[in-house]
Amino acid sequence: MMTTLLHVFSTFALGGPQIRFAQLVNALPGHHQHVVISLDGRLDAASRLAPHVEITYLTMPELKPLSLLERLKQIYQTIRRYRPEILMTYNWGAIEWALCNRFAGLCRGIHWEDGFNPDEATRLYQRRNLFRRLALGGRTEVVVPSQTLMRIARQQWHIPPVRLRYFPNGIEMPAQITPTNSAKKPTLITLASLRKEKNLPRLIKTVAAHAPDCRLLIGGDGPMLNELTTYVSKHHLSNQIQLAGRIDDVWDFLAQGDIFCLSSDTEQMPLSVLEAMGAGLPVLATDVGDVKSMLSAANHPFIVQPSAYAHAMAQLLATPDQWQPIGQANQQKAKQEYSFQTMLSNFCRLISPNR
Repeated sequence: MMTTLLHVFSTFALGGPQIRFAQLVNALPGHHQHVVISLDGRLDAASRLAPHVEITYLTMPELKPLSLLERLKQIYQTIRRYRPEILMTYNWGAIEWALCNRFAGLCRGIHWEDGFNPDEATRLYQRRNLFRRLALGGRTEVVVPSQTLMRIARQQWHIPPVRLRYFPNGIEMPAQITPTNSAKKPTLITLASLRKEKNLPRLIKTVAAHAPDCRLLIGGDGPMLNELTTYVSKHHLSNQIQLAGRIDDVWDFLAQGDIFCLSSDTEQMPLSVLEAMGAGLPVLATDVGDVKSMLSAANHPFIVQPSAYAHAMAQLLATPDQWQPIGQANQQKAKQEYSFQTMLSNFCRLISPNR
């Protein structure tokens, strides 16, 4: 029997939730039909879906200018049209779909929360908390990838344990990764959607000021690409800092690095950090979300508050003999605790009709 899953994203551009979705759907056993709705019209992540996946794409940027009541009416009609067994909504941008389904009772609802927009990086808005309580009530199940979000969901959104699912991310690592850094200088590397909350200017400025003998590779695409490119050019940093754009082969890209850097203002359980662990890299990062608990104990001294970021970078660069042991400890932890098969098994249980 074919099961239809309707997935609603604020955008289907390449990002952590979209990449995780593609990986899971590509590996999902059984017979499933997927409908992906992109509310901003972007479908970049469609390139990550395997040819065998039965999937339909729908773009709905026309919803944004409408009033709330008009949007809810169209949302209701769209869900009715596709008659899914499960509606999956992803993050704040799709919350109205969860709200509509909760009160219309059209199908089983599962809402994924992976983190927050830049405007909620330091504090949550009470009005959004109230809206989440309303939209995610009833029988809606809520899925989160971090213990930080588990606490927020329980305490601020009032999601009872019976409807709250902890769903850590996982990665499928290649059997072997061969370092390919041919540069004579240490290479700092990062992989991110180029959005404001990733605070890549923090990383660029820190490297320029405190690591003049290093190069920095930035992989990823996003709305800040032109701004970052202009900044690097204006400050004559092009020989030191390279913006590589969209990365299709993560492992080949990470093999070029000596140290992985994360400079975000807000994260929960970033896929890029798991990939860095899988690649056997030490990680320098801001202390956000579950990042510190994800990494090996040996790496913990280099997960710091933003004010200490430059100092931590200098410390890590000054101890190159520690890079490999820290990276190996990270890789071992990724293999033991964050395997792709575990994530896939969790997903199969999540969508099982026998829950």
